[in-house]
Amino acid sequence: MSFRACIFCHSIRVYPYLGFMTGQQYQCQECEEISPLVLEFDNGEDFAEFLQQLEEE
Repeated sequence: MSFRACIFCHSIRVYPYLGFMTGQQYQCQECEEISPLVLEFDNGEDFAEFLQQLEEE
């Protein structure tokens, strides 16, 4: 199962917002940002590793 995460707050509560002629856009339910860019992970372990690396920096 893949995961999409917000590029601003890193929440996984990201949902499709717009599409069609404007291209796919996503809205984060946490920070309410709308963006065509999201982080996508193949599995939960990859997402957890990403969050751990963020905390270390």
